[in-house]
Amino acid sequence: MYSARLSLLSAFLLGANAQNWPACQEQNTVVRNAGQALFANLQGYGATIGCFIDDCMSSDKFVASEIESCAKVCYSLPECQFWVWGTEEGEQKCWFRTGDSGREAGEGWVSGSKGCHPPGTQVMAMGNSECWAESFGYPECCEAKYGPNGNAQCWDGVYNYDRCCFPKEEL
Repeated sequence: MYSARLSLLSAFLLGANAQNWPACQEQNTVVRNAGQALFANLQGYGATIGCFIDDCMSSDKFVASEIESCAKVCYSLPECQFWVWGTEEGEQKCWFRTGDSGREAGEGWVSGSKGCHPPGTQVMAMGNSECWAESFGYPECCEAKYGPNGNAQCWDGVYNYDRCCFPKEEL
């Protein structure tokens, strides 16, 4: 009995408490805004199109090629509690929510909680982690407050906004 409890505790501490993917996905369920839309900088995770008012630096949605992108980005956003996968204007998109008070039936929609993600999912780094060293990182170089080309003090002939402020992998 003691060893069984110890194994369960070890599994929990090692992060094995993630829900069973893909069975954890709630089919035909949508979580609408209901005042709980999570607006965040999605561009740093690789979002480039389909964002709210075409601004991926402050959006609760983006165009994604696969449902796993929704789960991975939600897992990476501290405030995210639920993700939604569905079609808007003919494009597959992800949405992010801080709660599920807007939950309702929706044909073709798929939703999941923060814990519903593929096995081995890790928090995504913002931007291209190969660019960051010492006092240079995403917040110091890419934040919206620096404008559309980031902080000019970060860039040289090798490092630039496009190379560093977007991840290497597409969502």
